[in-house]
Amino acid sequence: MIEFVGDKIILRDFIESDIEKRVFWETGETEWQLWDGPWEYENKTEEEKKAELSRYVETMRKWVKKFADMSDDAMRSGFQIAEKCSGEYIGWVNSYRINEDFNAAKNGEMTAVGIDISALSARGKGYAKAALILFIRYLLEQGVNEIYTQTWSGNTRMIGLAQKLGFEECKRKPNLRFVRGEYYDGLTFRLNFEKFDLLN
Repeated sequence: MIEFVGDKIILRDFIESDIEKRVFWETGETEWQLWDGPWEYENKTEEEKKAELSRYVETMRKWVKKFADMSDDAMRSGFQIAEKCSGEYIGWVNSYRINEDFNAAKNGEMTAVGIDISALSARGKGYAKAALILFIRYLLEQGVNEIYTQTWSGNTRMIGLAQKLGFEECKRKPNLRFVRGEYYDGLTFRLNFEKFDLLN
């Protein structure tokens, strides 16, 4: 397992004890779902939610084995976030591929990053910014030369965080998302590396 230690947080691989916390975030402390792809959670029956959770737990068990067997030199597409002082697991940061139309695609040539601070007690403490800075630096060291992030126009916290890091809006898809009875634009931002270096 590898770890990257920052001033406030630690980025590390997924471990077995993380499963229980993830289940809690899926079933108990679910506020984060209002902001991270909320359209994926709306209008689902309890039966559908239970079936999805069961599949998710199986997927997480595979993650545990995958990271336990992975070489420290192998590139990671994401990390779990823990508070530096307490070691408490608070969220995760990840990357995924997007294509020239700014849609998620396994064979996409561009890299986008995302983040969740799911633990409510960890909000407003600068952990998201610290984690993304550390993760972006990791990706740059791995040879990634273009970095994007995506959100929707109702997620003002993520928009603000992206701008603080030096991301600039490069694509807007009007009325892409329907959330809680209203339409919102889909947004893609591209990292301006000069701004990133100056601001962070």
